[in-house]
Amino acid sequence: MTLSVPHRDNTADTPGVRPTVLLLSSNARRRYAEDILSTLALPRGAAIQFRYEADYVAGGLLQAVADGSAVGRRCLVAFMADVDTPQETPFVVPVRFAAVVAADCVADMVLFRLRAGDFANLEEFPLAQTEIRAKGRWFVDKLTEAHNGRFYPATARFPDLHVHERQGDEAYLWLEVARRLARHPTFRSSYFVRTEEPLLNDRSRAPLDAAGRLRLSDGDSVKLRVGFYSDSYSETVRRLACATAGTFLTVSSDASYEVAHRYDTVEFWLRPEILGFDALTRVTITLAADGREDQERPGDSLTTSAGFPVVVRRSRPRLLLRVSASSAGAFLVALPAVLGPSFPLHWRVLCAVTGAALLAVATIVISHPK
Repeated sequence: MTLSVPHRDNTADTPGVRPTVLLLSSNARRRYAEDILSTLALPRGAAIQFRYEADYVAGGLLQAVADGSAVGRRCLVAFMADVDTPQETPFVVPVRFAAVVAADCVADMVLFRLRAGDFANLEEFPLAQTEIRAKGRWFVDKLTEAHNGRFYPATARFPDLHVHERQGDEAYLWLEVARRLARHPTFRSSYFVRTEEPLLNDRSRAPLDAAGRLRLSDGDSVKLRVGFYSDSYSETVRRLACATAGTFLTVSSDASYEVAHRYDTVEFWLRPEILGFDALTRVTITLAADGREDQERPGDSLTTSAGFPVVVRRSRPRLLLRVSASSAGAFLVALPAVLGPSFPLHWRVLCAVTGAALLAVATIVISHPK
């Protein structure tokens, strides 16, 4: 059975609105921890997907998925670790808010498709590991109490962590989340990445659309600013890379940078190809792990990968201009033959040369502006 309802609530990611869905990711598997890194790295409006076995979704939320009422709700994505580790106190860090744009039940799996929003405001959230774990102990106790003693990583009933009331600078909020995640051994040596909204033609931000796609015309140029941060310096060589399929969208700057500092910001340039049709492609930002077999620190083995689809549209104004120039050029080239030898020679030559120039402009200049 598959159920999905379009996004219909414009307030789902409004700042100040308390989230009504909680989705937790842990360090039980490497992929789960990398989901948190990707959630931090994606630009605002990008699509995030979380999946859970139905047994790990609380009954109330499962019912909301079944009847479609889960779609449109504001969601809080958080990292939770050490819940079932007797020698450790649970560790919890709220990460990011998102809007639920689709909720599907497929066999025994529940898939949540989210639209990334604000980062959690952790200005008053504990920073020291012991205090974070104390908060985690309180949170897990309240969460299990709300579900008759059972712990659910996906639920619509959970204690309020009070991280939604205040707004703030996005870069600052992102950094505060990263600093607290780095207090856990899973992320202690990790590099955290933040991708800003794309900058279009050096002028304005280009927000992703409702489907999480960046829409470009084949005459646009795009800049992606990507920042990274690590809580500790590492001798391990890492590379921050920007990749596309290279067919419809290409990287017109250096495609990768060596990460030699704890924090920095780099810029990638993208250029759509001139097309005779609309095309769908993808851009992916990756901060790669070093790939060693004998990892001394868990965070060294984690890879951050954040990508989003890009729609490259054929430029209608350029197409119209090219057709007009080609038509005018062809007409002027043929005009001397129509006029005949009785018409003055210098006018026939001028028409032919002008027509040839227009055809050259349509073929070379308008079709290949860069």
